[in-house]
Amino acid sequence: MVSAINGFLNFIFTFYRNLRIRNKMILLIGGVVLICVLPLSIIVLYRNQNLMTLKTFEVCRNLAHNISNLATEELLIDETYDATRTALSRLKENEISSLTDVYVVNVDGYYVAEYENHGRVGKKAPEYELKYIKGLHSMDLIESKNSSGRNVLKFTYPIFITQRNENMRVGAAVFEFDKEEVYLPVNQIRATIFAVGGILFIIGIGIAFYSAVEFSKPIRKLAEGAKLIGSGNLNHRIELTGKDELGQLANRFNQMTERIQDFTQNLEHMVEQRTDELNRTLKEVQALKIAQDGDYYLTSLLLEPLQPNNNRSQNVHTDFLIDQKKKFKFRNWEAQIGGDICITDSLFLRNKEYTVFINGDAMGKSIQGAGGALVFGAVFNAGLIRSKLARNPNSYPETWLKERFLDLQNVFLSFDGSMYISVCMGLIENETGVMYYINAEHPFSVLYRDGKASFLENELALRKLGMPGQEDHFSVRIFQLMQGDLVFVGSDGRDDILVKNLEGEETVQEDETLFLKTVEKAEGQIETVREITRKQGVLIDDLSLLRIQFDGPQKTIAVPYSSDLEDSIRRGYRLLEKGKTDEVIAIIDNYMSKFKDLPSLLHLSGVAFLAKKDYERAIACFEELVTLDPTNGDAIFQLSKSHAALGDWDKAADAAERLFLREPHNLKNLKNLAEIYLESGILPRADFMIKKAVEIYPDDKEALVLYKKIKEAWESEIDSKAKTEISESEMRSVILRADQHYSNKEYRKAIQEYLKALGMDDDHAWVLFRLANCYYFTQKTEECIRYFNRSIAVSPKNYHARNNLGSVYFHLGDYDKAREQWMRALQIKPDFKTAQKNLDKLNDIMDQGVLS
Repeated sequence: MVSAINGFLNFIFTFYRNLRIRNKMILLIGGVVLICVLPLSIIVLYRNQNLMTLKTFEVCRNLAHNISNLATEELLIDETYDATRTALSRLKENEISSLTDVYVVNVDGYYVAEYENHGRVGKKAPEYELKYIKGLHSMDLIESKNSSGRNVLKFTYPIFITQRNENMRVGAAVFEFDKEEVYLPVNQIRATIFAVGGILFIIGIGIAFYSAVEFSKPIRKLAEGAKLIGSGNLNHRIELTGKDELGQLANRFNQMTERIQDFTQNLEHMVEQRTDELNRTLKEVQALKIAQDGDYYLTSLLLEPLQPNNNRSQNVHTDFLIDQKKKFKFRNWEAQIGGDICITDSLFLRNKEYTVFINGDAMGKSIQGAGGALVFGAVFNAGLIRSKLARNPNSYPETWLKERFLDLQNVFLSFDGSMYISVCMGLIENETGVMYYINAEHPFSVLYRDGKASFLENELALRKLGMPGQEDHFSVRIFQLMQGDLVFVGSDGRDDILVKNLEGEETVQEDETLFLKTVEKAEGQIETVREITRKQGVLIDDLSLLRIQFDGPQKTIAVPYSSDLEDSIRRGYRLLEKGKTDEVIAIIDNYMSKFKDLPSLLHLSGVAFLAKKDYERAIACFEELVTLDPTNGDAIFQLSKSHAALGDWDKAADAAERLFLREPHNLKNLKNLAEIYLESGILPRADFMIKKAVEIYPDDKEALVLYKKIKEAWESEIDSKAKTEISESEMRSVILRADQHYSNKEYRKAIQEYLKALGMDDDHAWVLFRLANCYYFTQKTEECIRYFNRSIAVSPKNYHARNNLGSVYFHLGDYDKAREQWMRALQIKPDFKTAQKNLDKLNDIMDQGVLS
């Protein structure tokens, strides 16, 4: 049913929408008139009909009431009905309009009086009428037909008499009115309403037709004009002179047609003109594009030699691929450009061969990133070449990484935040597979071993290069590679993949372990890793991957061959705790010839010799242990302690600094370094180490005592300076004469005076320093070096003496010693520009290949 109604309504709406505007207006206005007239006519008609019925009812009620007053007593006695009949005769004489009959029936159902003489008096009324009368309690109206078949309105009024507070029925009076005569005024009103409504409807239809014609005529003209213009007749104009909305629309339509006609007539010329403009613009853009691609291409040419794979190791194999986001074509060459860079090479440090590897990701895309990669590659390769050209490179791997880090960090700091680069950089000892590396906010390195991939790091220790304050957080990670191990290093392009989620929206994947799964699925093959990564989604960043494979001999460390040896080593440590070093050394001598490469035995030997104060043999044991196991941090610590016990502060500091680069929070080593620098007189470095120890371990008593001791040394040095000034006042005249000769470049006379002053104070640092300078200017090199060393021994923090001594070594051709003295001067005073300038000069000479 509902669907049928909806279908009918849709049909009506569709029919109405498809009508012309004129027909719609006729239908709409006609409907409005019909809706207004018809309901009003019906309402008026029925209100008048009800009013007529009500009035007739009231008349009958009054007549019946009067007649019942006259007939009540006669009906009760039921003898004669003269009064009743007389009343009916007078009623007839009054000739009441439309009254056709009146009669009275007693309680027994007999007619006792009537309006017309129909011969019913004394007869009994029909049963259906008697039954109807008995059921009435008040006057009632029904429509029926009389004996002649006419429609009448029949009013029946029951007559009651009250006796003993009870109503007793005694009869009924019946009045019949001619229905047509009663409703004759109503019918006349109805005819009048219908006539007037019809006339109004016709007038409304006429108005609707006229309005529709008048309103649709301009619309029809607009439609016909639009049709002609649309067919191509642009000369046609719509002739509407009115100022109403339709006239304004026609005027705008004509203006638009004129413009279209003018545009059409001049279209060819305009197209040619616009085409020429576009061609010129396109040529300019193409010229700019060619120039830009040329810049890109030249930059890519500069980058190419800066990212070589020069590793030639038989044990460590390296492969890398770089897939930059920005690809371009310049003339006949296709190239790419971006901020990712990979470098591998070989390097000898301390007579050991290392594989150098680095993977960087400079900030920015295309030319910006390429600029950062270009700077990075140039600086790193320059440092690499300097290291190769050094005659005797004696840097430890940790130190070498620190130097390269500082080189790069200082350069990128100069960009003042406009360029950063993340980097993973390291060295792998080709023989043992020990990997030394740093990770500066680069994606975690991945180890692939036995078919499983895992991250080598779980947190970042360094921020990107170029971020301030990274120098104090520098540390080197150590990892022992096993035979067959693969290490993957890559830029964040390996994770920045655009994928579609369940809703079909594109988003960057957030699974941190996705690359691990990719490496496992690719079984460690670098090309397969790239193919799988590309299939996972759309790459939105530069992608670079570096693969390192260690195929060296499996590192084996000798193990005890018998439980007796193990028990002996454990017993040796127990004896050391009791101070019985001689017995421990006897045990060592018993096994050393057969198990000299056993790390646990070497460690026990070194500790025993250190306890016995046989420092040289202790040093030999710990050096051998570090050679066998470079990852053993405790062996490096004990080596530093052994050198310190011999008073070889430089070597002690070198070993401890090496451990510090690995374990910057090692409390024992921090305290060891503080003591070494305190004894060496390098108080700034000692202060730095002890403050770091106290900062990390504020409750360590030994650190607090050492902190107090270093503080007192500072104060003592200040007092010593004051005393020196007092003592110098006694020989001021001698030194003043010497300084005067020195200023006048009378170096030989100055030497005589300085030697006289030195006789008064054999450890006068200033006199020793000036004497060394005088011997330098008089070309007495041996004396010069001797007095510079004496000056440094008296005042270890005299960075001027170290700088001048470095210059002496430089002129003698001993560049390693020159570099060492200049670096120590900078270590004492980092902002010492003269030493830095000399060091830069040496580096530049090495970069230019002057030294061989």
